[in-house]
Amino acid sequence: MQAIAFLKELEKLRKPVILLNDIARIIGKNKEYTRIYIHRLKERGLIKEIEKGKYALSDDPFEISSNLVFPSYISFITTYFIYGFTTQIPVVIHIVCSRPKMTICLENIEINFITFKKENIFGYKREHFRNKYIFIAEPEKAVVDSLYLPKYCPISETYEALKSKGISQERIIEYALRMNSIVTLKRLGYLMELNGIDIHKKVKHKLNSRYDLLNPFIKRSQTNSSRWKLNINEVFE
Repeated sequence: MQAIAFLKELEKLRKPVILLNDIARIIGKNKEYTRIYIHRLKERGLIKEIEKGKYALSDDPFEISSNLVFPSYISFITTYFIYGFTTQIPVVIHIVCSRPKMTICLENIEINFITFKKENIFGYKREHFRNKYIFIAEPEKAVVDSLYLPKYCPISETYEALKSKGISQERIIEYALRMNSIVTLKRLGYLMELNGIDIHKKVKHKLNSRYDLLNPFIKRSQTNSSRWKLNINEVFE
């Protein structure tokens, strides 16, 4: 098959990452011939090898990142950027996945894979993005993930994200409860309360009496929330 015809067929798939089997199926050849065909395409700069056996037409890290392992999805502050919750342009794309994977770099952007338990991988969707499809956390799950592991998104950014009109209160409570993380519920409850939303009655049965840190990367302060059993060591304007 001529390269132009092949590329047109490939575009129809709208898959950011293509496997050797995909290419073999398109050109109607066995794997041995397909490897030679791919090598020729690479030499001409028509296709890029992202990882062994995984190829792409684009080198856009946003398109590629959530299509390297399955299941996986973009989350944390990267998702805030895509949804317009923050103006911070990410230099790292955070991907939630079910098994450990080494960090890779594409176009000077680091793709960081964060391992979650399988039961905590939910609340994401396949969405059209830049003429391809990506897997991305729903807004509510991105918030919950960010409070679960604030290492990958500043608490202050999540506080601002919670002001967005596109976030469902019912869904965010449901997702926070499903994470089975007491400190996540405490952080969410406190931040929502700052935004004028009281969820205490809906989650209080899951809380404990230990005073956890609002921000685990700042030293403990003198201010506590007795309602949320949370040490308030970060203040938002």
